[in-house]
Amino acid sequence: MNIKFLKTKSASLIIIFNLLLLGLLPFSCYSQDLYDSEHSRKYAEYLTSSHQYALAAEEYERLVYFDSGNVNFKNLLIKSYRLSGDLNAGIKRYYSFYSKTSDTLPGIMAEEFVRLELLNDSLSVAERFIQIQKNLSQNKKDVYQTCTLLLNNHYPEADLMVRESKLREPGFPHEIISITEGALRVKLKSPALAAGFSILVPGTGKIYTKNWSDGVFAFLFVAGNAWQSYRGFHEHGIKSGIGWAFAGLSASFYIGNVFGAVKAAKRYNKNKIDDINRQVFDFVRSDKF
Repeated sequence: MNIKFLKTKSASLIIIFNLLLLGLLPFSCYSQDLYDSEHSRKYAEYLTSSHQYALAAEEYERLVYFDSGNVNFKNLLIKSYRLSGDLNAGIKRYYSFYSKTSDTLPGIMAEEFVRLELLNDSLSVAERFIQIQKNLSQNKKDVYQTCTLLLNNHYPEADLMVRESKLREPGFPHEIISITEGALRVKLKSPALAAGFSILVPGTGKIYTKNWSDGVFAFLFVAGNAWQSYRGFHEHGIKSGIGWAFAGLSASFYIGNVFGAVKAAKRYNKNKIDDINRQVFDFVRSDKF
């Protein structure tokens, strides 16, 4: 009977021990919560270093929720949206933190907002924002204002700002200096001049816009049809069907070539401007300044 009692007592102790263990387990797990602030911060840093910016933004959203007063977390959140390419989400999140008219933002937040607006092609918004910010250094303002001037195709004004800024600040970013110098060397083509060249000599308007093969082909096609038209009229008189057919081809291609030269000049200018804008956008996306 004593043996039976001991067995019953041992079984009871085992049951009680297991119940206590199960009761303490949630507290143990909670103390090692993988979703606490510190783990989220480390995970967000890992995601950023591995260029998984959209996922990093989700972790920084969690960190901002944990610590809504942490400016660094807010900045890294908006930066993650920028690097992920979700500019609208970054701008919307910024406005959830600060007023549109605030002029005393922390410098890092002001910079991030300017970058978002520049990449979003909201140049007037970015320009007004730069002018009113008190915590943005003059050097930073000069850099971003140069970017807005370049994106607005105001290349001489951008060059003047760069020259003045270099005198005040020897550490002015070399990248933006190089982009500005390259933009200043670009010579855009006049659509009117391209049309004038094509009116005088077919094909020369396209040659003016660096479309050599198109220009030579246009000249040969118009000249060849004009010659065939001349031969037709010369051999069969004014009623020559061949003469009128080739004359029509030559005239229609001649007129089309004039309009084509105008389009070629505009396309040339667009390609040059787009290339400069791409360089500016790459600079703004980078963290080199």
